[in-house]
Amino acid sequence: MMMRLSRRFAVTLALVASAATLSACSGTSASGEHKTVTYHADYPAYDSAGNLFTKADVVVEATVSGNPVRVQELKPDTTSDDPKLNPAAGAPAGQAAPADPVVITVYQAEVKKVFKGSAQPGQMIEIQQLGGQLNGVTYQEAEAHPLKQNTGYVLFLETYPDAPAALLNPLQGQYPLDAAGNPSKLPENPVALTADDLKRISGIN
Repeated sequence: MMMRLSRRFAVTLALVASAATLSACSGTSASGEHKTVTYHADYPAYDSAGNLFTKADVVVEATVSGNPVRVQELKPDTTSDDPKLNPAAGAPAGQAAPADPVVITVYQAEVKKVFKGSAQPGQMIEIQQLGGQLNGVTYQEAEAHPLKQNTGYVLFLETYPDAPAALLNPLQGQYPLDAAGNPSKLPENPVALTADDLKRISGIN
């Protein structure tokens, strides 16, 4: 089973809103019950720390707290005639194939320093990532980079009025802090980031 969502649909439902295309493949058990759903998403890539900073609504140094606060399912607007908001729009009644749900895990992080945006030091913010375990089914994103508990990061976030913030993309939206408190890139991320870079592009010492 395959599900595709447009980027606008992802934004509207507050999925990982940077995703240009999202599809889901379902694995089944011997009994035919779905056990694992793997999402495949395409994200915009960035070639410099400056471009990441420009695109992000909020850039903060923050520490992810303990366990995720919740896992939830997001559903399309089935009343809409817009196929970007409702994948079943236009299908004859009763003939729309049921889609795998889109599931997100929501984390909390405490803001330590603000480089861009309206966040405040000491504020707790919520951050969503695609995937999670819900109702006995594991939903996972291919090539995912889940946030780690009790870990400090520099985060490049896209924000929404009524939903948790999302990383610009799973690979480049997060820079874990090393033992000295300096940002370090994930191995597959081609864009390095230093404390001096943050000072230069944010204008904050």
